[in-house]
This record gives sequence, structure tokens and C-alpha cells, in this order.
Amino acid sequence: MILTLFRNSLLFLLLLLPIQALADVNYETWYCPSWPCPTSSNTLLSSGTLSDSTMNYDWGGGVVLDSGRSDYVVVHLDGYITVPIPSNGSAGDSVTVTFYNQDDDGSLLKIDGTTVIDDWSGLHAPATRTGTITLQAGETYTYERWFSEWSGGAVLRQLWYVPNATAGTVYVNASTDISTTAPSYTSSISSAQTTQITTSRAVTHDGSGIYINQVGNDNELDIVQDGSDNLIAGVGSTTNNIVNADIIGNNNDTTLTQRGNNNAILFDVTGDSNTTTVTQGDAATADDNRVEFDVNGDSNVLSITQKHNNGIGNNGHFFALDLDGDSNNILASQLNDGDKKAFLSVQGDDNDIDLYQQGSGSHYVEIAVGSDQTVGITQDGTGNHNASVSMTGHSATLDLTQDSSTSQTYSISQHCGNSNGCATTTVTQN
Repeated sequence: MILTLFRNSLLFLLLLLPIQALADVNYETWYCPSWPCPTSSNTLLSSGTLSDSTMNYDWGGGVVLDSGRSDYVVVHLDGYITVPIPSNGSAGDSVTVTFYNQDDDGSLLKIDGTTVIDDWSGLHAPATRTGTITLQAGETYTYERWFSEWSGGAVLRQLWYVPNATAGTVYVNASTDISTTAPSYTSSISSAQTTQITTSRAVTHDGSGIYINQVGNDNELDIVQDGSDNLIAGVGSTTNNIVNADIIGNNNDTTLTQRGNNNAILFDVTGDSNTTTVTQGDAATADDNRVEFDVNGDSNVLSITQKHNNGIGNNGHFFALDLDGDSNNILASQLNDGDKKAFLSVQGDDNDIDLYQQGSGSHYVEIAVGSDQTVGITQDGTGNHNASVSMTGHSATLDLTQDSSTSQTYSISQHCGNSNGCATTTVTQN
């Protein structure tokens, strides 16, 4: 589903496109003797044709199709799809098509022989996996899909999204299309903020440098830097060629503290159940600090605090996060005076992200999240508040609060492949 919000207008466009085949979709079911299941027939159970060609099945604990089995079964589907022509385009145009596999358990999707989604070893409750491929509008392609059920409930759904595709065409199942309207708002990053971000990323550091590459489990690391122009980054870093520090392993506990101005922490955490705590700006005059983090893994805890910016510098505090994993907990706080900018990209499942931008100065946050995320954003204090949120997948929860006596703007775009509901979004402006 796409949700685009514009101030003083009503535009809420939601397109949910179940797969529509050019012709009927053929299927086979076979026995699955071990996990992950084979992708070729082991013991054929049944075969036939799905006449409606709309993939939207929830068998619960019942029999999967006509296989005679509720567990340990594979469904193989093959047919054709034709890409709809966007309302603002023409036949033959290249379009980026997003596919959604919603399965319990494993799924595999090939379009025109190209693997678009591969969650074949997935053993989980109903979950959405996404993939994109560039196709030509109006062209027909082969469609091949596998589904595997090991035990428990069984769900198989296939959805796709084509930007600006017109609802009501033969490629859209009108019975499951959803459309509605809602009040909406828009915002985008200003040219001044763009300049600040570019400047923040280009900062050089002439003070102390600590370069880290740590591999292993159950380690404890505590670093404190006083003064200005300090850097914590990766081994081999130079002033003009900075790479991220590495913590690789599980159950590591890392504490990083920088006091003063114009400091930077560039860090990668790879592994599970790691705890990382970052504090910048213990002194009341600290400003222009920068944190960039990549987190890859599950059940990690990351706490970032940037505080005190009294306007000495021009850039304010800057925080960027790229997170890919499940069940991670992220808390980021940008506090006190001065401008604050945060950029977060979050993929995986069941992550919990809280961002606080509080105090005077302009506040800007840009965040992109996938499925099953819980996101809280609070912008509080004098100065302009600006938030841009992009959500894909399903079952996300967003709570955005803006509290300012001056400008409060936001944009929310939501692209959802879930016929049973998508994100829960709450926006409060005081």
C-alpha cells in the first residue's frame, strides 16, 4: 500500500495488487521429508490448476490445497504475469516492480527465471519478504513460486506493487483492492539542511584517533576521549580515507564517550546480543558531533546520546544508522541547544526504535523502515521540526510527536503488501 500525505489536501492512495496471471496457474504439491524442503518433486501428492489465479490462502492447521497434508508439504506454482502500464507511462517503459511473499513457512519466487525472493529455509509465523525487479510495462513474464509448510499454521499470499498502476484494470482484483482518504501533510529536507549534512560527512579530524578492529565474543571495551576533533574509526583510517571501526562477534559490551567539539564515531557492529553505548558532548559547550553506525545482527542494544550544542559551530549534531537484523533495540537522543539531524534505515523484523530530538534549534529526521518495526519519534523544543518517514512491508507501528511553537511538518509514505492491515500510525502536533 502507498500512503502519501500532503498538507491541506486529501490524497491517500492505496494499491494492493494480488498476482493476476495471464492464464490459469498450474500447481503441484509434494511431500517434504526434511527441512528445508526439496525444490523438486520428492513424492507427488496432487496437481491441478488454480482458476482464479489470486494467491491469498490461509489454511491454518488444515489441509494445504488438495495435498491431503497439513504439514510437511510443498506447493509449486507456475504461470504468467503481465505487468500493468502505469497511468503516467506507456507500454515498454521500464518499471520497478516490488513483490511480496507472505508465507508460513518458506517461500521462493522467480520472475522470468530471476530469483526475486528467497526465504526457502524460513521457519516462522506468517512473515512478509520483499524483492524488486525491473520489468517492462505491458510485457508478459513467467511466474514461478514455491511454498513450504513444516508444521503449525500454513499461509501463502502473493502481492505485488507497480508504481502509478491504475486500479480497476484487468490486473487488479477489485474485491481485494483498498482505497480511502485521510488528512495529510508534506515536508522535505531544506537546502540549508542538505548543506549541513554534506558538511557533517566531510569533516576532517586533526585530534586524537582511536582505530578499532575487534573480533571475538564476550569482550568489554570502554573508551573515553577528551577535547575536540577526535575520531573513533576503523583500522587503517586516515584523515581523508575514513573507514568504520569493527566489532565482530556476540555478547560484546562497548562504551564510547567523547567530550568536546567536532568529534566523530564511525562504527560497525556485526553479531548478536551486543550492547553499545555512545555519549558525545559531556561539556556544556560541545557541538558539531557526528555518529554513523551500521548494525548487522539480532538482539543488539544501541544507545546514542548527543548533547549540548551552544551554536559555536554551523553543523549541529548528526546521527546516521543502517540497521539490518531482528529484535534489536535502538535508543537515540539528541538533546539541548543547536540543530539536530538523524537518518535511520531499519530492515529486519521486530526492531524497536526510539528517537528523541529535544531542545532548541532545527530538528530533522529521515527514517526508512521495513516490516514489523516499532518506531517512536519525538521532536520537542523551539525551532523548526521536520520528519520524513518511509515504511514498507506490514505491521509497523509509528508514533510521531512534534511539539514546537514554530514550523511542524512531516511526510509519511507507506507501501504495504498486507491485505489484512498495515501500519498503525499516530501523529501528534502540539
